[in-house]
Amino acid sequence: MINLSHTRDWSVFNARDYLHEYYADIGSENLAILHFMVRALSEVSPDSVLLDFGGGPTVYSLIASANHAREIHFCDYLDTNLEQVRMWLECHPQAFNWTEFIKTTLVLEGNDYSKQGVCDRERKIRQRVTQVLHCDANLPQPIETDVDGYDVLVTNFCAESATDSVEQWRRFVTNITSLIKPGGRLIMSTLKGASSYGVGAESFPAVNIMEDDLMELLIDIGFNYNTVHIESVPADRPSRHYQGLMFVSAIKRT
Repeated sequence: MINLSHTRDWSVFNARDYLHEYYADIGSENLAILHFMVRALSEVSPDSVLLDFGGGPTVYSLIASANHAREIHFCDYLDTNLEQVRMWLECHPQAFNWTEFIKTTLVLEGNDYSKQGVCDRERKIRQRVTQVLHCDANLPQPIETDVDGYDVLVTNFCAESATDSVEQWRRFVTNITSLIKPGGRLIMSTLKGASSYGVGAESFPAVNIMEDDLMELLIDIGFNYNTVHIESVPADRPSRHYQGLMFVSAIKRT
């Protein structure tokens, strides 16, 4: 039974529990996420250097990213999450199985989704990911990097899933998007109308934001209004402590 009192002790976050809770199957939420990633990344230049910020213990966004970006850097705040990602990148036998997510992404792209097609994409992901880093969205410089502004920044369920404070959420997003170069692209998935989210027996805080909150913030921090696109889908089961998901793409002003 989930403890409804939220914890801010991130040392109790269990990455494997999180993976099994949210990525054990491809329901309507995960299908919508993969579809969004395929569409949003289709416009990315093949010369792009991409940062996946706060990716947690997951690699699902890397599946489509690897088909477009030249180089990918991955980062997260928690060592336990980075460990899960490294395990998959290093083909560890106990790594989480992302095969169905890869196969589904290939289908959505219109690419070969045979066993060989899946193996080819796995190999491409492992080739494209060149750095796995620690990050902290609370810092004005959230990661240590030599990259002078990323061409593309992907961030999924990160800033709004680390706080229940709107002010702190705005600061997190401001710091994260400072890593995008002028004219660069933001691709973001976020919880909508959230109060919390459960992982195993623990409940973690989430900020309650809607489409207008996202639009206002992105305009305030330097994204071109005409390029901001936001779409939403409902939560796929009533046990979720959020109304749905929001998908955002935007271009930073030059």
